[in-house]
Amino acid sequence: MTIASVITPVPAGPKVDSEDMGVRVVTARTGESPLAAFTISAHDTLLGHAVAALVRELRPQACVALDAAGDVDPAGLRVSLDGQGRWVFISSHCGPDGAAVEAVAAGACAVLNLDSRPEEVQLALDALADASGGYVPLSVVQWMAGRPAGAVASRAQLSAREREVLQLVARGYSNSEIARALTISANTVRTHLHALSMKLEASGRLRMLANARAAAIPEAFESTPLAGSRAERVSA
Repeated sequence: MTIASVITPVPAGPKVDSEDMGVRVVTARTGESPLAAFTISAHDTLLGHAVAALVRELRPQACVALDAAGDVDPAGLRVSLDGQGRWVFISSHCGPDGAAVEAVAAGACAVLNLDSRPEEVQLALDALADASGGYVPLSVVQWMAGRPAGAVASRAQLSAREREVLQLVARGYSNSEIARALTISANTVRTHLHALSMKLEASGRLRMLANARAAAIPEAFESTPLAGSRAERVSA
């Protein structure tokens, strides 16, 4: 069974909130506090309901909201965990596509598509709940790399210092900010960035992060800028 196979017309039953065009699913047991609250932002409400059904099945005690009126992406949908600032992207197409690459580069902690199986959805939800986790299906890694999936991962044996540099790149630090944060020279930063580019087979920072996230390197998912960094100033 895949996500696509469970897309069916929405049955009557869930209560629709006319104010936000969303669907709120109550917890499995009356009076029991939800273990988690998920929000599904979906342009395609049929796909949204299908994903909501899977999330309810995999997380029966969770509270699930389907938001069709918020900031949605016509290329797919987002599943976010309330209060975490992390999200899973599910493409509205079968098989890997460019939207998955863009989602990973934009910071998605996991990506799926209509061919994804429930066990893959489970892994994606686990990654969403884990503050440092990430999940990209093997088929997506193969498509992104354009070669056997083990190519990038096998070469991405990063040193401790390279992981520190990658983490600061994910936070949006400039070369000079990385140098100050790690108390190293700007030339040393460039050396580490060159090594990262070679190991991750990337020609720029965006592709470097995309490939690192595809290889599930935890430091690549650290996107919170520290106080005073250029990234924080830009986002302020």
